[in-house]
Amino acid sequence: MSLSPVLSHAQDAQPTATRASKFFSHFDLGISGMAFFTKDVNGTITSNAPNVPYPLSQSASSAAGVLATIRAQKSAYKGFEFNYSYGRVTQSYSCCNLNASTGAYTSPFATQTTASEYTVGYLVRPPHQILGFQPFVSGGVGVYAFSPTKYGGQSLQPQARMTYYYHVGGEKMISQSFGVRFGVRQLFYKAPDFDQNYLRIKKTTFTTQPEVGFFVHF
Repeated sequence: MSLSPVLSHAQDAQPTATRASKFFSHFDLGISGMAFFTKDVNGTITSNAPNVPYPLSQSASSAAGVLATIRAQKSAYKGFEFNYSYGRVTQSYSCCNLNASTGAYTSPFATQTTASEYTVGYLVRPPHQILGFQPFVSGGVGVYAFSPTKYGGQSLQPQARMTYYYHVGGEKMISQSFGVRFGVRQLFYKAPDFDQNYLRIKKTTFTTQPEVGFFVHF
């Protein structure tokens, strides 16, 4: 006796659905709100106008932003993640009251920028919980892109910096597919100078990003 077309189709589709669900069960998507705190840096520059060395201090405003993360976990010690973060910060340069186009001493100089992170990293979720939360540690590399805004960017050009990061935190499932997450991240990169010699001090800074949010497990 042959199977009906409907039953035969259901049996053919079931293994495919099982394979797909098993594959996606390794993934989750997280969205977090976070704050930005960047370390000030100092250096010495020789500007074209005038052509003498002078000290320069660079700082970035504290700000709020958002972090989106896609994670894939094969086992407790074998995982990967892709991160995208976005925020708006003001980069301020002070020492000698610089002019944006000539480097002449006129007034303190600042540029408003959007900061976008694109990173990939290795992820570890140890098998033992701490105070009811699943701990995690991740770290990786990518690009931190600074784009001056249209009206507050002083007509500077966008600039991307290579960045390294680490991320530690905890998470907890509150339903079968929904969980909460918190943590602290730090990104390390050269302070942006937007390819302007009168802003170039070639110093490494870091941005600390405490974050809290939720994630969906597929």
